[in-house]
Amino acid sequence: MSTAGPPRRHTTTRRPLRWRAVTIAVLLLPVNAYWIALVEMIWHGFHFSATSIPLNVVFIVFVLALVNMAIRRVAPRAALSQQEFVLIYVVLASTTAVIAHDSLVSLMGVFTHAFWFATPENEWRQILHPLLPRWLVMDREEIIAPFYEGGGSFLRPGVFRYWIGPVLAWAFIASLTYTLVLLVNSLLRKRWVDQEKLPYPIVQLPLDLTNPSAALLRSRPMWIAFSVAAGVETINGINYFYPSFPHVPIREHTADMGLWVTEAPWNAIGVTYVHVRLFLLGLCYLLPLDVSFSTAVFYWVRKGQFVAGAATGMSTVPYFPFQPHQALGAVVAICCISMWGGRGHWKDVWRRVFGSGSPDVDDGEPIRYRTAAVGIVVCLVGLYLMSAQAGMSGGVFVAFFTLYLVIAVAVTRIRAELGPPVHDMSGVNPQTALTTIVGTRPLGPRNLTVFALFSWFNGSNRSHPMPHQLEALKLSQRAGLNPSRTTALMAAVIAPAVLIAFVVYLSALYRYSASVALDPPGQVMAPATGTYNGLAAWLQSPRPPDVNGCVAMLGGMAFTLFLGVMRTRFLWWPLHPVGYAIGINGGSLDHFWLVMLLASAVKFGVLRIGGVGLYRRTLPIFLGLVLGDVAAGSYWSILSVILRRPLYVVWFW
Repeated sequence: MSTAGPPRRHTTTRRPLRWRAVTIAVLLLPVNAYWIALVEMIWHGFHFSATSIPLNVVFIVFVLALVNMAIRRVAPRAALSQQEFVLIYVVLASTTAVIAHDSLVSLMGVFTHAFWFATPENEWRQILHPLLPRWLVMDREEIIAPFYEGGGSFLRPGVFRYWIGPVLAWAFIASLTYTLVLLVNSLLRKRWVDQEKLPYPIVQLPLDLTNPSAALLRSRPMWIAFSVAAGVETINGINYFYPSFPHVPIREHTADMGLWVTEAPWNAIGVTYVHVRLFLLGLCYLLPLDVSFSTAVFYWVRKGQFVAGAATGMSTVPYFPFQPHQALGAVVAICCISMWGGRGHWKDVWRRVFGSGSPDVDDGEPIRYRTAAVGIVVCLVGLYLMSAQAGMSGGVFVAFFTLYLVIAVAVTRIRAELGPPVHDMSGVNPQTALTTIVGTRPLGPRNLTVFALFSWFNGSNRSHPMPHQLEALKLSQRAGLNPSRTTALMAAVIAPAVLIAFVVYLSALYRYSASVALDPPGQVMAPATGTYNGLAAWLQSPRPPDVNGCVAMLGGMAFTLFLGVMRTRFLWWPLHPVGYAIGINGGSLDHFWLVMLLASAVKFGVLRIGGVGLYRRTLPIFLGLVLGDVAAGSYWSILSVILRRPLYVVWFW
């Protein structure tokens, strides 16, 4: 059964045992980093960290929960409590977001790519090399060679000492950036968690997994659904080894509606997969109906824009239909809507920060508001010093990190309200906004170079740390943990997790080479190629302000504000602004628009027939689909690590 319902605080007299949970979590950090390195970076396989809920952490907690059930039978006092499980989940989930597929993994190639792939044809030696800060990159050819050729050792003294500078510099930047958003979360928590009581669909599965009664793990419907999902992925995994073995066609690339539509202008819809990813089906069942419906509607609005562009000739306009620009406007509007709705809370925060507010305002908060504000200023000053040293001007720094925080707040709000399984918002970043509004020439080569170097932590926002951190605070509240200690723990593990990831990732790359991937150029080469090709294009062909892009951003912002007003004034209004922000941009939705509709239809029918009671009784079935898919996918990914080769992949996007 689901544990959905009013928050329940579990008291415990075994407070020292929480250090046991912290110890377990810290010991799992290098294991988790190694798993990400081999599976997501080297073999480019199961992309478990590119989803909203980190599937690798779900698998680890699932296995620990099964072991804990056995321990509870024979030695109840030795079993982990829900609070300890939540601490383990919080540490692993928050650090996975920091070192994930779209975070530190994407940084790896940025170190070396501009030097290893410089040729007379691309003229990178003349164009890029003079601009790149040597303390953030690696330019020594004898050190770079084994990075791409493999068979080397990163920890060899003759190699390691040259990496100390860049690694520590980036570790400092990453730690400041992710501590910054954690401090911002401490200002948001009361408004979004306590006052608005946003649903946070993502926290449902870890709550049910860690429930002290183990109701989910004792549920027969859950295990039936688990067996179905795991069985399907096991059959398909065997088919990977033996193609003559039958397989279940749930994710065929031939199941693409874009291939079926051949007449112009309808064939402009592009890739439109008809996929049934079972874990996505389970996660979509958790989503609020209005938001999932809106997301599917605006997904097809996006397809309609492609068709309309082909029919009218607008598709010849560069960047049409300006999806990232529309989404940029949407996320700015979502941030504005959420800030306006909480204006009373922000007045209280302001007064408390400057000493005129009541001490009760931030009583019980993870961090006192004044302390959080001072921490935010310290982080921003540190980031400014590093950015200025790299070549970014003061005005551009203010604009860049203001936009970064606006986007971060909006993504966190989207997760809190919708909890989409994936939120791929490629191009929704400060670089796109600033180069669209002012062009590239006024920014200058130095600022553009820092834009390129910073692209690794704001490329697609799929594994943004800020939503994970606020979800961790929500989980802590539900489990009865002290939010201050949870926040301190998340802050304390950021820097160690980053340093561990650097050592593990670079060791793996030196051993296996950055060129190895299931789908070349993989997650090391591809982001680096895009980063430096884009920078070279900016420098060689300066662009004026993009008027069409600005119109698209303003249009996206205005339309989102319109949706917000309509939703506020008319209860019957079916379209949610969050659905527009997710549906109008990003390729990952191609893989789950169908399961979103299927899950929404089933949920609608369940609620109409049996209400919330029937929904809670059916929830274990859908959570079983998630766990079964994740267990099978994790099995194949672990086997790929053991066999040192790519294998069947459950989720690859």
